[in-house]
Amino acid sequence: MIYLAALTALVAAGGVGLLSVVLKNRWPGKNKISKALDALKKETLQIAGELVPIEKEELEEFSSRQTNKSFKKGVVTSAKGVFTTIFHEPVMAYNYKKYLGGGIRDNALLYIMTAKNEFTYWLQKSGTEIFIDGHRVGTFKNDNVLYGAQKKKPLAKIGPMMNDMNPVFIYEKEMGSITNKTIEGKELSTRAFQFLKDDFSREEKLLFLAICGFELVIRGMDK
Repeated sequence: MIYLAALTALVAAGGVGLLSVVLKNRWPGKNKISKALDALKKETLQIAGELVPIEKEELEEFSSRQTNKSFKKGVVTSAKGVFTTIFHEPVMAYNYKKYLGGGIRDNALLYIMTAKNEFTYWLQKSGTEIFIDGHRVGTFKNDNVLYGAQKKKPLAKIGPMMNDMNPVFIYEKEMGSITNKTIEGKELSTRAFQFLKDDFSREEKLLFLAICGFELVIRGMDK
């Protein structure tokens, strides 16, 4: 009803041009999701450059600083950027597009790429569907818990904030913390993650990057 009322108001105001933009960019049906993500991927490749693989060292040096950052808000909200290490090495690129209606976490698509992996997100009111390298992992709910696609059991979660940091758990094991500290001026030392464990398995690292990458992008738009 709200959507129809908005369209009626646009027509009454003579906003035919704007109406055409709204219709073109409304939340796509499931059969259009794949094409929309392909477009996001192509755009991301244009800004990513040569990404440095994220190994243990890069994870420790991962910064909340971004290059090639853009944010546009209107009928469709879009955001792009490349996260770097504290030494300005590009490690993670992203591209976000929010369609008509809802907040930042509603009715949106997000594509994240690293040197070795890609993460795709379908943001809805009921939660965010997460895919790693094309495989559906599960749903990241509003309680900051990632529930598995098959057994619906918790795979990972971001805990409550303490001392400006949120602990990150993978399979109930605390693997580190994501900081909420913002970068000021030319500061180099602001790491995105703190207290990282030494024994990350490949699966643990992918889950860690999946939820923390998402959180960094969303926090960057919230501020």
